[in-house]
Amino acid sequence: MMAAYDGIRIFRKIIPHSNAAVAVEDLVYWLLSGVCIFQMLYQENSGAIRGFAIAAVVLGMLVYLQFSKIVKKIGKKLHNSIKKVIINFKSF
Repeated sequence: MMAAYDGIRIFRKIIPHSNAAVAVEDLVYWLLSGVCIFQMLYQENSGAIRGFAIAAVVLGMLVYLQFSKIVKKIGKKLHNSIKKVIINFKSF
């Protein structure tokens, strides 16, 4: 889920968004994420919210935050490459 959000952030860097568009995208993302987590917990734990499941989600988020730094660097390089191509295309 966090990788999907990183994809959204990269998309926002490539195509600038208004504050309203960012708010709508975030709302849709968090609603879908909440539904997915609820569905997973319901199916896997028979509807019971268990501490280890919440701990696993939190731990996964913390681990991905470290991995996310790498994803951000790749996104920044991708953004700069696309920007260069567009600038070169315009000067053509």
